[in-house]
Amino acid sequence: MVEYCFPFLYFNRTPFNYIPHRCKEKKTIMRSIIICSKLVLSLCILMPLSGCWDIKDINHRAFPIAMGITKEGEKFKVLLQIPISSEGVQKQTIVKGTGLTILKAVEDIRTNMESGVDLLHIRVIIFDRKLVEEGGMEEPINTFMRIREISSKTIIAICDDNIDTFFLTLKKNLEKGINLYEFFEKYAGWTPQISLTRLWHVYRALNSYTQNVAIPMVRSGENTPVTYTGSAVMNKGKIVSKMDPKETLLFNAFHGNSMKGRVEVMEHATIMIVGNTGFHKGELRNHIPYMFSTIRLDVVIQERRGKVSNAIIKKELEKVMANRFDGMLKRFQKHETDVFGLGQYYRNKIPYEELKDWRKKYYPNLEMKLTIHTTIQNEGNIKTIIDK
Repeated sequence: MVEYCFPFLYFNRTPFNYIPHRCKEKKTIMRSIIICSKLVLSLCILMPLSGCWDIKDINHRAFPIAMGITKEGEKFKVLLQIPISSEGVQKQTIVKGTGLTILKAVEDIRTNMESGVDLLHIRVIIFDRKLVEEGGMEEPINTFMRIREISSKTIIAICDDNIDTFFLTLKKNLEKGINLYEFFEKYAGWTPQISLTRLWHVYRALNSYTQNVAIPMVRSGENTPVTYTGSAVMNKGKIVSKMDPKETLLFNAFHGNSMKGRVEVMEHATIMIVGNTGFHKGELRNHIPYMFSTIRLDVVIQERRGKVSNAIIKKELEKVMANRFDGMLKRFQKHETDVFGLGQYYRNKIPYEELKDWRKKYYPNLEMKLTIHTTIQNEGNIKTIIDK
């Protein structure tokens, strides 16, 4: 049977037989199908949001703020420092686990705890110095970056002490309201002679041809919770040299970190650095790299010994800083360790296939010209007649 359907009339073989109800039926069926499809889609969207079957109550979760890693024989030993709130009083506990891998040691802790352990809140990871010197830290760092359960901004440090004793000291002080991560926070206990190295910094250095990293070293303090002993200079995940706090100060200044508040004691004066800026430019001539660096210091004179002019004080400070930097650079060149990241300035000047030879071929021959300019902003409240 031939049928013709128009917007208003429906005809079959019988001429001019007007039956509009069939068009209305088809429209009603299509509308019902669309409504049902939308309803089913809405229910599918709501289903994942309506269940709480896989969550854990916050009261049953543990948030460690510090992790310690060492090795006992063939097994890794992991220590976690976990804050516990009890009747409005903040307390700390130290839990330990062992395993053939770091993740297995963490799993051992999770198995024996009554709460779930969330590693995302870890602020500081402390490596045992012996572990770093013997096996390196490449494997643990790669593991942390791979699993992504630990923030890439987590501070990395090396314990220059027995790590069990170190964490026991931390527990006693944390019960007094003193936190380890505040030692590295710029708004709290950080000072310019302490290096700040995060997880992603170490991972980048392990996979870079032109940059190494310096990691802060700490130990248990006698009068304070933590004693800073300097920075470990790393190459391929192992310690090759060390910087004392004064050298770390220059390291931070070279990378643009503020030196504000640092006091420098010299032969004729004691000054405090209140500001600094830096500029660096690299050139490549006949396959020999040349580096031109300028560091500007704003200082305040706190103590003056004898009747010495400002010119003598500035000259003395500039000489002390330049000699210190020159000694550091020569030592690092000897170890083929580019902790200042000077190779970064030559990545667009050296063919990419030759960058892997930067530390052995180019870096030992680098010529450095460092210029330090000092501006005395304040001489104190005592007025003296001294030539500028």
